[in-house]
Parts: sequence; structure tokens; C-alpha cells
Amino acid sequence: MKLKHLTFGIIALLGIVSCGGDDNPTSEPVTKANIIGSVNLYDEATTQVDNSDMIIKVEGVTPSISATTNSEGSFTLQEVPFGTYSISYEKQGFGTFKKFNIEHSNTGSSTILTGAPSLGQMSTTTVTGVTAAANGNNIVVSITTNPAGTNSTARYMRYFMSKNESVSHENYTFNSSGITIRINPIEITLSQSDLTNAGFSSGETVYIRAYGDSFWSNEYEDPNLNRKVFPNLNSSTVNAVSFVVP
Repeated sequence: MKLKHLTFGIIALLGIVSCGGDDNPTSEPVTKANIIGSVNLYDEATTQVDNSDMIIKVEGVTPSISATTNSEGSFTLQEVPFGTYSISYEKQGFGTFKKFNIEHSNTGSSTILTGAPSLGQMSTTTVTGVTAAANGNNIVVSITTNPAGTNSTARYMRYFMSKNESVSHENYTFNSSGITIRINPIEITLSQSDLTNAGFSSGETVYIRAYGDSFWSNEYEDPNLNRKVFPNLNSSTVNAVSFVVP
């Protein structure tokens, strides 16, 4: 009789355990995924260099999340919480590059950063002289660099203009595109329409300042600063010069 009661108890217990196992446990929500991307690295001209050892970092997260590129320039930022991020790219000898407003959401897979940036080393070109003079309705700007640009070895630069005499790559109204130099000094002719399109009016005094740059300037638009940033400029340059818009 006791054996019968014991057997019944065991069966009842197994039934309880079995019923409990029928409940589907709630799975933990997915809150993280990887961010994957790549870069192409160059010297200050157009020759590709070692793509490895660039540090890619997600800004504004604690603990910090970073990755290092391999020889192919690829990287994987592991287990990044879903959100909107800025990502920085840094390597010794290269100007820092940034991407803003990266949307990292739960799509069921990693976030892939499209459009691998081409990033260059910082410029070793120094601007050693700048002059600006009127020639009829044009302004001729002459810029001398060291080293000099030649047909066989080009150098690179860009200039910035403002009505403020403290014009610089951080304080400007207008920035030029990158300019390839194959002659020293290089002369740039600015017409009245060029200056009007740059935001200046006839009779205004304009200041211009030039910097050595790289072919790949690593430039980016910074929404926090509300301007473009040019990380590869050589800060060694001469003072701004002025001219009056014809």
C-alpha cells in the first residue's frame, strides 16, 4: 500500500514538473549588435599605404568601444548598444576623421558602414609666402610652398577667405577646394564673380590665408561646430594678406 502511494506521488510530481516545462520562458531582448566598416589609407599624395592599426572608436559610450583595422582596412566594433553615434578614425600621422549620426538599430544583423573613406596622412607642405594684387577686375593670388610642387611630384594646398583679419582654417567665410600645385609659386586668379559667389561684395576688404594640405584631406562636416573640419592641413603657414574686392 505504501509503495502504491509512493508511486502515485512520484507520478504527480513528474506531472507538475512537466506542466512547468510547458511554459515558454521570455527571451532576453536584443540590445546590441556589431558595427562593421573599412577604410583605405594613403600617404599625403595618392600612394596607398598600410591599412592596419587605425583605431576606430564609438564616441559617447561607457565603457569605451573601439576596434583596430587589419591589413585590408576592415574593422568590427563589437556589441555596440543600439543608438545614434559619432565614430572617429585615428592613426598616428593621419588627421582624425569623423562620421556623425550613424544609425545603429536592431535589424537582425550587424550595421554595415557603406562608403569606405579614403584617408590620407597629414601634409608636410608648408606655405611660405602669399601675395594678393588687383589686375583689372581680377585678384591674382600668388602662393609659394616648401617643398615646391613640380610636374613629377605634386604638392597640395587650400585657402580660406573672410572679412575678418584673423581668418584661419577654423574661422572663415569661404574655403577653397583642394588645389594641386605643380609650379612654384602658383597663381590663382579670382574674378569678381568668383568673389561674389564666395559671399563678398565690391569694395569690401577680404583676407586670405593658405595652408599646405594632402590629396586626401580627411575633411568632414561637423554639425556641432557648424563648419567643415580639415584635419590634414599643415598649420605652419604665413599671416593672412588682404585685398579689396573690385
